[in-house]
Amino acid sequence: MNTIVGNPTWTPPPLNTDKEHFGRALLVGAVLEALLVGGLIWVGSNTPPPKPVVKKIIAIHMVQPVPPKPKPVPPPPKPMVHPKPLPRPVPLPKPVVHHVPVPKPLIAKTPLPLAPVAPPRPPVVLPPPPPPPPAPSMAARQVALAEYAAMVRAQVQADAHVPEAIRLMHLSGTAVITFRLAPSGRLQWAKVSRSSGAGPIDRAALKSVEEGEYPPFSKDMPKHATNFTVEVHLSGRAS
Repeated sequence: MNTIVGNPTWTPPPLNTDKEHFGRALLVGAVLEALLVGGLIWVGSNTPPPKPVVKKIIAIHMVQPVPPKPKPVPPPPKPMVHPKPLPRPVPLPKPVVHHVPVPKPLIAKTPLPLAPVAPPRPPVVLPPPPPPPPAPSMAARQVALAEYAAMVRAQVQADAHVPEAIRLMHLSGTAVITFRLAPSGRLQWAKVSRSSGAGPIDRAALKSVEEGEYPPFSKDMPKHATNFTVEVHLSGRAS
């Protein structure tokens, strides 16, 4: 005999099993959908970044072409063998025929006219050069020198300038100056040959000779440089 001991207050569940299964299916579908969406979001956020594209470097190697093989050297040409020349036939001597020359008639040659011969020109006679001028006599030379020296003395004395220092010191004196002139009248040198006793007068007399301009020599004078002597009188005293 079996005895069942239980809760006297338990009531059996209702027998509405179809509705419970439908609700549970909806709940499980919603949970699965939520899990699927969450999983997609999680997968999207945790997706690793794309790997960088690695560029491939292509190395190009220049390959030198293989040099062509040298052409074979052709063998030297064979020497040409010339055939020996055949002996030439000896010609037979021809008969000699003697020709008798026929004399040609003589023709008188006419002489060609000769070209007219021009008469020779008379030689050109140049006139003789004029004779050189006669050399001046010693007397004429001395006269020309005396005249030129007198002219030079007068010119030097006329061009002599009395400096202010001689006037202030009331100096007076005569200095003798010797100088040398070329035939063109150019002064070569000058010096005091006899002093006046006063330096300012000597210097002024020498300066008057050095600054003078002289005419060229006359035709009767010698054709070489000549020395001249002049007396230069200077006075600073009032006349």
